[in-house]
Amino acid sequence: MSVRVRDVVEAVDRVAPFKLAYEWDNVGLQIGDLAAPVKNIAVGLEVTEEFLTFAQRHRCELLLVHHPLIFAPIKSLSEQSRTSALICRIVRRNMSLIVAHTNLDRVDHGTNGVWADFLKLEERRPLEPCTSPALFKFTVFVPVTHVTAVIEAIHKGGGGRIGNYSRCTFRAPGTGTYQPEEGANPYQGKVGKFEEAQEVRLEALVPEENLKDVLREVKKVHPYEEVAYDVYPLRQLESSSGLGVVGRLPRAVRLAQLAKLTAQRCGAKAASLGGDFSAKVERVAIATGSVGTLADRITRELADVLITGEISYHKAQELLARGVSLICLGHAASEKVVAAALAKLVAQELEMRGKFVILHIFERYDDPCASL
Repeated sequence: MSVRVRDVVEAVDRVAPFKLAYEWDNVGLQIGDLAAPVKNIAVGLEVTEEFLTFAQRHRCELLLVHHPLIFAPIKSLSEQSRTSALICRIVRRNMSLIVAHTNLDRVDHGTNGVWADFLKLEERRPLEPCTSPALFKFTVFVPVTHVTAVIEAIHKGGGGRIGNYSRCTFRAPGTGTYQPEEGANPYQGKVGKFEEAQEVRLEALVPEENLKDVLREVKKVHPYEEVAYDVYPLRQLESSSGLGVVGRLPRAVRLAQLAKLTAQRCGAKAASLGGDFSAKVERVAIATGSVGTLADRITRELADVLITGEISYHKAQELLARGVSLICLGHAASEKVVAAALAKLVAQELEMRGKFVILHIFERYDDPCASL
């Protein structure tokens, strides 16, 4: 079955939902045509001259990367600038470009999850869990003859979705009672007479922003003059999605040993350590790329060591003062290892739908600075 760019965009969205990206980020299809055919995909950390040469050599029609090429607004496409020159080269070669950035950072099998799997971390959880949108349970009482129509109405209004499944509801049969009073126009029964009706209690999850739409659509198809419904606020107890990860090693190891292991895994050329090299560490926090303000969440009670790409001078001083050791692998080194995992996940998503492509993994990225 032929594969289109649209199919890959949808596969990436299932692997790392674009809605998880921060508002300031720029993810998804950045260059190309959703209807364009795809046979070969180049997967890497970011678009560089070397990456494009690699993609051209493998006749790739599509590029899938972690770092956005188009991030800030572009006022011109003069090839005097590096970004514009890369964009022009992609367009001239009739390639498409998909980006999975902070959405890939915030899924448990993404940039940080790759390292957690490699280190076999136990009891893992996000450093900064995603805040889930307000979710409600919408319950409506429907005569058995109209159940299917109301399920479709809930779906049309934006409710009844759980993960990759739509039209998700639960129903239980029961008996509804009522007595139409003067002025009523009942669907079933007569004014002034007590009635019983065989009904279904129908429940579905609905995001807060879709509640009004769901109610409007349900009222369009519901046969009753007065629709009986309830809305219950729900509380998400936990989230596996979030930025960074913290967990426990299967056994404690010395800081220098852990640093050597992780540096060898990603071929780090600019790795650096902070703390007592001979100290044993067991609880590990991971924040690939640049740790930024996420470092403020890390205490000695939470983790013995932070593994990251890069950290500012002052953040490093604060962590060390709190008794947390540091392993800095370099920004590119800490993140380029996600390419193979991302390629595998996307391939699996496509194959589940009978679609097949060839994915080519590029990991030859060096940080701008290296150790002497």
